[in-house]
Amino acid sequence: MMLFNRDRDRPWKFTLATLLFLIIAFYIKMQNAYVDFLDSSIVDIIQKNQPGWKTLLYRGVTSLAEPKLAIIWVLVLAFFLWGFKFKVPALWCLATLAGGDVLATIVKDVVKRARPSAHLAIDDGFSFPSGHVFGTFLIVAMIWIILIPMIMTVWKAWLVRIILIIWMALVMISRVYLNAHFPTDTFGALLLGYLWLQCAEGLYIRFAPVMQKWPFLKRSEI
Repeated sequence: MMLFNRDRDRPWKFTLATLLFLIIAFYIKMQNAYVDFLDSSIVDIIQKNQPGWKTLLYRGVTSLAEPKLAIIWVLVLAFFLWGFKFKVPALWCLATLAGGDVLATIVKDVVKRARPSAHLAIDDGFSFPSGHVFGTFLIVAMIWIILIPMIMTVWKAWLVRIILIIWMALVMISRVYLNAHFPTDTFGALLLGYLWLQCAEGLYIRFAPVMQKWPFLKRSEI
């Protein structure tokens, strides 16, 4: 049994996510007033109260979600997968993050959205999409679709899912709270991550059986 099953709805999922992403990216590129209003309204809600503990919390969250650290997390995940004979999935995780980072970088350079005016000096580069959110989404997705199915106890599996959802939300909120991104940067990152994940899963289904025949991957689970 393969890690990913063929999904007849995958083309529709990919198409819908792509259309929504392109719409958001286009309106951001055009500096649409409605996008600015949506962003400012959400920012007002998130930044309404700024007690010291909340600032410390979100700084800690954003530090753990650094794109550079995402590379470390996926290397750790791939290491353990490889050790348990899931060699092809391990390579898939590495390739998915690497390819995704390239895609996100291209999008940033195309849209060229400036950061919020009050952003910290450490948050350089363009704003759309959020690299923190994009990388976190891919790591969360890998855990969700590879590791969680291995958890035999139902309540434990759901507990991990809830923790992952909360973590994803915290990362998104932290980037807005710290003025590193606009809210639509985080929504766009989710959509870009999802459409890239659909591509990566489709590629896995196509090439995993072929890769399993390679000499150093012969005993790999797929």
